Amino acid sequence: MSTATTENAVLNKFTAVDFLTGESGRTILLNNVPWNEYEMFLEDFEERAGWRLAYDGGKLEIMPPLTMHEDPAFSVDMLVRAYSEHFDLTLQSAGSTTFRRELKKKGVEPDDCFYIQSADKIIGKVESLDPKNYPLPDIAFEVDITHGSLDKFPIYAALGVPELWIYDGENLTFYNLESEKYHQIANSRAMTWLSSEKLAEFLKISRKRGQTFALRSFRAWLNELPVV
Repeated sequence: MSTATTENAVLNKFTAVDFLTGESGRTILLNNVPWNEYEMFLEDFEERAGWRLAYDGGKLEIMPPLTMHEDPAFSVDMLVRAYSEHFDLTLQSAGSTTFRRELKKKGVEPDDCFYIQSADKIIGKVESLDPKNYPLPDIAFEVDITHGSLDKFPIYAALGVPELWIYDGENLTFYNLESEKYHQIANSRAMTWLSSEKLAEFLKISRKRGQTFALRSFRAWLNELPVV
């Protein structure tokens, strides 16, 4: 029996939740998954916090909740909020919201994401927005410590997310979308005083000395910056 036939048999016999029972910690990559079955998976996992699904033209990756993902995502969210408060930026965090476009056959759930320049697109409007055409964030944050089998760059590029941050547990890299491709940048386009090197420094502090200490240190660094 071919891989595709095996996978379709699994999908026909079980729901996604049943399929993964007892498989804690296992990342699964399925091939030849039609768009309607991808949406079925999204429904199955809607109430299961922490799971991440990514879809690229028939390939579906399902990643379980991992502490090594949750901790840096929480720390980044905390630091980005402090930065935004310091510079009086309007910020809306949307966590692991599902972004998908059927025409492009792409879908993804980042570890975290942020609306800054486009915050007005969702603030006060969440209940009226179409989940299948949810506004794209200005920044998406991905933790790639486990080096997932599905390359997220083509997904985010096709969706049109302007800025992508990738963290591998030690290093943080910022990318900017230009001409439908991501190019590495030193400083965030959305948060001009923030470099990938500086943010990675405070992520390391958070990992070694705790989130409260990292936040306090980050605020002290912000106070040393020139007044804009």
